[in-house]
Amino acid sequence: MAPELTHFLAGATLVLLAAAPLAFRGYLRRRHLWLVVLGGLWGMFPDIHYVTPVFQSELAALHDSRWADLFAFHYTLDQPPFDTRELLSIAASIVTFVIAVAVFTAATAVGDHDSRRRLPRYGLLAQPLVLGYAAGIMGLFGGIAVGAALVLTGRLELVAELVGRESTAAGWLVLFGGCTVVSAGFAMGISLLNRRWHVLRPGPSLLLGVCYGLGVWLVAVVLALPLWMRIVLGLPRPIPYLHVFSLVVLVGFGLLIGLAYPPVWRFIVLPLVGNRS
Repeated sequence: MAPELTHFLAGATLVLLAAAPLAFRGYLRRRHLWLVVLGGLWGMFPDIHYVTPVFQSELAALHDSRWADLFAFHYTLDQPPFDTRELLSIAASIVTFVIAVAVFTAATAVGDHDSRRRLPRYGLLAQPLVLGYAAGIMGLFGGIAVGAALVLTGRLELVAELVGRESTAAGWLVLFGGCTVVSAGFAMGISLLNRRWHVLRPGPSLLLGVCYGLGVWLVAVVLALPLWMRIVLGLPRPIPYLHVFSLVVLVGFGLLIGLAYPPVWRFIVLPLVGNRS
C-alpha cells in the first residue's frame, strides 16, 4: 500500500490541475489552500475504513476494488511498483505536486484582471500555459482512447514491458506519459505553423494530425523502438520495424488530437483574450 502522503499529494495535484482553467478565468484567487486540502482528502478517502467506526466492511471493499481509482487513482497507487517503492513514490508525488502548484500559480497570475498592466509577463506565462494545458488535455483523452484499444487487444502489458515492468498500472503510466509528450510536440508544431498559416481549423488540423501520427510512427516505432529493445532490453528486432498495429493506433491518435486541438485551444485562449481587453 502506498504511503498516505502519496495519496494526499496525488489528489491535491489532480485538483489543482483540474482547477487551472478556472484560474485562467480569474476565479479561485482566494481559495488556493482549500483546493489542496479538499484534493488531498479526496485522494485519501478510500483509506477511511481504517479510522471510521461505521461501515468498515463496505469501505474496505471499496478500498480493495478498482472503484477506488475514482479517488485520485487510489487503487492503482496501492499496486506495484508504487507500493513497493515508498520513497520513490513519495518523491514522485512531491515533484508532481510542485509542478501542479507552479502551473496553478501561473494560471492564477494570467487570469488576474489586473495583468494587463504587466503585459510582458502576461504573454510569457500565457503561451506555455496554453500549450501545456492543451497538450495535457489531449494527452489524457488520447491516452484513454489508445489505452482502450490496447486493453481490448490484450497489448497493454506489452507497453509496460518496454520499461522492464509487467503490471497494468505501469502500462497506463507509460502510455499516458508518452501520449502527453506526443501531444505536446503536436501542440508546439501546429502553434508555430499557425503563425504563418491559419491551420487552427478542423480541416488543416486534422490533416496535420494524421501526418504527425505517421511521422511519430516512422521515428518512434520503425527506428527508435527496435534500437531501444535491442540495447536496453536485449531483444532483437529488425530495423526498420514495420509494426502494423502501432501504425493504425498512432495514425488514429494523430487524427484524434488533430480533431481535438482547435476546440481545446479556443476553449483555453478565448477567456485569456477577454482578460487582456
